[in-house]
Amino acid sequence: MVNKFEVSAEQFFVLSMVISPLFLLTVAGWMTRILVVCTLLAIYVIYKNSLFVNNSGLTTNHKINTDIKILCTTLSLPLLGTFLAQSFSGQYAWAYYDSPAHVLVSALVLIAILRTHGRVIEFMSYTLPIANFLALINIVFHPNLHWSASRLSTQALDPLAFGSLSRTLGLLSLISIKLHSEHSKWLTLYKLLGFAIGIYLSILSGSRTGWIALPVVALFWIYIERKKYKFTTKLISAFVIILLVISGYLLSPTVHQRVSMAADEVMTYKWDAPNADTSIGARISFAHMAVFLLEKKPFSGWGDGSFESVMNDPALDFAVMSTKMTGLTAGFHNEITANMVRSGIWGLISSVAIFLIPALFFMRHLSSYLPQQRNVAFMALAFLTCQFVSSMSMELLNLRYAASFYGLMIAIFCGQILFYSLNDNTHSTSKIR
Repeated sequence: MVNKFEVSAEQFFVLSMVISPLFLLTVAGWMTRILVVCTLLAIYVIYKNSLFVNNSGLTTNHKINTDIKILCTTLSLPLLGTFLAQSFSGQYAWAYYDSPAHVLVSALVLIAILRTHGRVIEFMSYTLPIANFLALINIVFHPNLHWSASRLSTQALDPLAFGSLSRTLGLLSLISIKLHSEHSKWLTLYKLLGFAIGIYLSILSGSRTGWIALPVVALFWIYIERKKYKFTTKLISAFVIILLVISGYLLSPTVHQRVSMAADEVMTYKWDAPNADTSIGARISFAHMAVFLLEKKPFSGWGDGSFESVMNDPALDFAVMSTKMTGLTAGFHNEITANMVRSGIWGLISSVAIFLIPALFFMRHLSSYLPQQRNVAFMALAFLTCQFVSSMSMELLNLRYAASFYGLMIAIFCGQILFYSLNDNTHSTSKIR
């Protein structure tokens, strides 16, 4: 007879993952705390269910084992990259391991999911809209006006992260409608509201970060559903998406101004002369600076704020001093370039791999013959697209809450997909016998 405490521990583990997005936008430190809870419960679940896993065929399925090893290794790369860079420099600073450790422990959650439940994402889809509802209530009654009334946020996040994450949660809420075999009108309306509120909150934040992810995901959605709809339906849908993007540009003064300003800054950027410290111009200069700094210290990197010795190098004359100081004191506003500077070639490899390897894994399962697996894989790929696009203009995995959210969500998505494969293989084996 199964011990009641063991059953409860597994149920609490599933519950901890399901509620993990709830207070992401409204409670500072929430993601770090819920990741700790998920990890501790995962360790217990792994320990208590090890016998079941050995009997289920997991350790004899080479393909699943290989996927698990690759994905867990990927989650360890940020920490490994930091260690290698510091080993080459000979200087160890433990603070640098904080965020990478949050990503690493998510691997335990991935493994534990294989030993518990196959509907974590489906259950989580009910809580995704609530996270945006709570953020809207917070904005209405207690907005964070630190960045002015034109850039609203909550007390937990800055407008850049708030806009990106509220939009991501909204998009996941919309896509999660695909997870349900029976489409209740009320459930569909509930999730559509979650999406609409996410878009509204993102607009209130005044953030430009990551908006391009929406049309990218929408067009990809049309592509993967190519067998489900007629060519004319797909063509009309693509046209509507493009029309909405153009309408947003033409009808919204804010969107028009920001897009025009960005285009102008890109076109007028000078590679061999000082550039003004503008939003887009500075980001181009940051990338340019990062390449220069990588060439100087390819294996050890520079750490954070430690390249003062080359600030006046003539090779950096394309950046004005205020841009250089921003990079020195506030970072490079880009996940990949920031880690290039911080950890050299190891930071570059880990930053690319942490996005690329899960993306390849999700894309491979888009063609699965299991509809649940396809739906979760597409939802996961949409999440990854939002995170990657946002990481182009903000540092992502060097912030504890963002690293916790990314690591946990990737672990849950990967674990869910592998659970379907394992469960299908188990049933297949039983039928053969």
